[in-house]
Amino acid sequence: MKRLVTLAGLGAALLAAAPAQAATLTLAGSKSCYHVGDTLTINGSGFTPNGQASVTLDGASVGTVPTDPAGNFTTPFTVGTLEGIRQRTLIATDAVNPANVGQAQFLGSPLDVIVKPKNGAAGRKLRLNASGFTSGKRLYAHVFRKRYKRNVFIGKLKGPCRTLKARKQVMPGSTPTGVYTVQFDTKRRYSKKTKVWVKFTVTVFPRAGGASVTAGPSLFGQPRLTQTVLFSR
Repeated sequence: MKRLVTLAGLGAALLAAAPAQAATLTLAGSKSCYHVGDTLTINGSGFTPNGQASVTLDGASVGTVPTDPAGNFTTPFTVGTLEGIRQRTLIATDAVNPANVGQAQFLGSPLDVIVKPKNGAAGRKLRLNASGFTSGKRLYAHVFRKRYKRNVFIGKLKGPCRTLKARKQVMPGSTPTGVYTVQFDTKRRYSKKTKVWVKFTVTVFPRAGGASVTAGPSLFGQPRLTQTVLFSR
């Protein structure tokens, strides 16, 4: 009988010494690929009750969240600026027990259009490399200045992060001199209501001999101009 009591006591001691449930982290969202401005929901469980958990993205701190009496938390997470298309890792670390961590991943991409060459005559084809246009399946360039408007179909976007590589003429050789706005988005026609876009300022100016040269920040590259790249959801 005494032996049974000893074993029972040992079992209780082992149970008391057992570590708490390991922390877990899950992500909730409606996309297969995320870019700057997108929002995910982070759900954590298994952390110290009524404590805190610090959250990092690829090793960089993104904030601290409180846990409830059950050791859980739910918090929104807005994606910031990203470089390259790859899996991003979110890690939540228990403030009381740093060895207790949970992690989850999501696929992230920059919202960007890279255009080359950086300078050259108007009318030449440009090499376009786009990514992050998850709002549609086709990419367009909208060129406008006062009453001048031109919509250019660039190509079909591929993959979960909606990427594209193409060679396309954006500014015709006959484009009148002046300063233009070139907006890349997934709408067939330009609209002020479009929420996901990358925008450039482009200048077309004459050169010796009467020919035109197109120049612009990042799109065609002139140091005296300022690149404008804006995006929103």
